[in-house]
Amino acid sequence: MINIIILLILILIIIFMSYKRENFKEHRIHTIGDSHSYNGWGNMTIHHHLGPVLCYSFGRDKLNKCDISKLNINNGDTVIFCFGEIDCRCHINKYVKKNISYQEVINNMITNYIEAIKLNIENSQLKLKNICIFNIVPPVKKDEISENKEFPFLGEDEERKSYILYFNNKLKEICAKNNYIFFDVYDKYTDENGFLNKELSDGTVHIGNGSHLHKFIIDNNI
Repeated sequence: MINIIILLILILIIIFMSYKRENFKEHRIHTIGDSHSYNGWGNMTIHHHLGPVLCYSFGRDKLNKCDISKLNINNGDTVIFCFGEIDCRCHINKYVKKNISYQEVINNMITNYIEAIKLNIENSQLKLKNICIFNIVPPVKKDEISENKEFPFLGEDEERKSYILYFNNKLKEICAKNNYIFFDVYDKYTDENGFLNKELSDGTVHIGNGSHLHKFIIDNNI
């Protein structure tokens, strides 16, 4: 009788430990997207760099461009989507016409972006701690860095700044509507003219010093 009781206790312990491993895995933060998904983040997050993927392309192709169910993300983890900077720097300007404003271009892009995120969450069936969208980082002045010919700056500096400010405002609105977290450190990385602070950058278009990223994670329990 005692042996049976001991055996039952051992079975219960094994079941409990198995349940605990499955449902209480260590919380991890995943950044997913273009090069802004790894620059500045250091070891704070697990980076899923998809290459120079546009927000436009992710929104259009959805799971064919990014499928988080294939990225080793667990229940209880946090995901941070990082798309849009390349669009603002290299693409939006060429779609602006007399009858099409940059606001319309961005609105359509963000609508598809959010649909792609929602589809990813639904398809993955993950129970995530947080779903975050990273702000577009401040722009850089074209004449202050070496331009990559594959990713040319389109639009004047102030025009591109306007695209980014509007893009971020719309992201903030859409995050509030969907109970997502807008990961907003934009103002922490601007200089006195509203461009990317060189001292906090990587010398190009990315954040280099991740101190404000880390503070946002701590302050917002990401």
